[in-house]
Amino acid sequence: MPRRSVVVHPGFAARLKELREQRGVSLRRLGKEIHCSHGFLWDLEAGKKQPSMSVTALLDAALGGGGVLSGMVQEVSADSGGQLVGRDSGADPAGLGLEFAPDWRHGIAVAVELWQGDMQRRKLLRAAGFSATAFVAPAMRWLVLPMDEQPTGDGERPIGGPDIEIIKRITATYRTLDNQFGGGHIRDSVVRFLDGDVASMLRGRYDEKTGRGLLGAAAETTQLAGWASYDLGMHGLAQRYMIQALRLAAGAGDRALGAEILAAMSHQAAYLGASTDAVDLARAAGRVAAEVGVKAIQAESAVLEAHGHASGGNEALCAKALDRAERAFDKAGQTDAPQWIGYFDESYLAAKFGHCFAALGRGDLARRFAERSLDMDGRHYARGKQFNLALLATAHVQAGDPERASVVGMQAVDAAEGLDSMRARDYLGDLANRLGKHVGLPAVREFIDRARPMLGGV
Repeated sequence: MPRRSVVVHPGFAARLKELREQRGVSLRRLGKEIHCSHGFLWDLEAGKKQPSMSVTALLDAALGGGGVLSGMVQEVSADSGGQLVGRDSGADPAGLGLEFAPDWRHGIAVAVELWQGDMQRRKLLRAAGFSATAFVAPAMRWLVLPMDEQPTGDGERPIGGPDIEIIKRITATYRTLDNQFGGGHIRDSVVRFLDGDVASMLRGRYDEKTGRGLLGAAAETTQLAGWASYDLGMHGLAQRYMIQALRLAAGAGDRALGAEILAAMSHQAAYLGASTDAVDLARAAGRVAAEVGVKAIQAESAVLEAHGHASGGNEALCAKALDRAERAFDKAGQTDAPQWIGYFDESYLAAKFGHCFAALGRGDLARRFAERSLDMDGRHYARGKQFNLALLATAHVQAGDPERASVVGMQAVDAAEGLDSMRARDYLGDLANRLGKHVGLPAVREFIDRARPMLGGV
């Protein structure tokens, strides 16, 4: 099994010391800022130790390196004989897509390699594990990376506005289908579109303005592939798509889209129980959203931060974040919100409030917001409605009404028909487990019998 390692540019130690001295920061103070010992930092400047990818990103952020230090550290793999192997060799397919590239050209290469690897080595990539900490370095690099890249293509095929519009329209169509039928119905088609049409356009000829639009469109499609993978329970693969979507958004100079992708990362981290990382990612998203002045994303980021706090059991911080979410949402207008955040409305916000209170075990409050969340477009957002029904049923269990929970649970089972979504099945499975101790009740038995075929046994 190849082991992960890093290759550090020979000039890293000197550059680190130069940046630190320019800032007038002592090793001890810098260590406190990035939570490392000053002795370790001394060894880095002396070239006696090597930094990890995450530590390098933290150093960039603390010293205002603008990604310079991160660009001097490359993640590679080593085979059983200790020989370093690059990503192009295909020796470590499970590591594809974890790198946040130092420049936009490298970013395109890594993204295209991920798409190709997904098509050609699907089983290995689907088995890739998820680690919330793998989001840390990309998020930090996004925050410190100057948005002044000038993406231009020198290929043979001329690319223009109509090509970008094609990507956007096809992505919007797939996004609609994802909301209606679940990620399993669209994921493979989206990846095929990326690996074929989008990759071909990225290799074309275009000026800077077109290049920014092209990378932005590619970022949206890549994020959708990640979201669909997440919905199917392919969490390690989804993580890689999210990271590459963030890098493409950086190349496009699209801060708002980057904030939305950071929010999606937080969503996945909270779902998988990584509460601390979910909070950090949501705060990063909120910071960027505030910079670009998009209140809808600020509200989304705040409620995702609240969910992270709730998952970690911190009711006080959850309440503060929910208050910020509500105030930001009240100021949000549809005119200043990007088209791709059209899903974020009062029903979505109510559902997220409900999830927060459910995570805190407050079924009485969760029930109130879950009921509000059902005032939604259940046809275009069929998956979301199934989630909200499952949330309401869970709230009834927490509030001490298992019979009512079973009745609503049956509606959630009906709503799951036709969906290809692991999250939909997970919510039903969690509900079945909660109701298990009440199996003596006829309504509960009926729900469990009805849900069993969909869950493959309860």
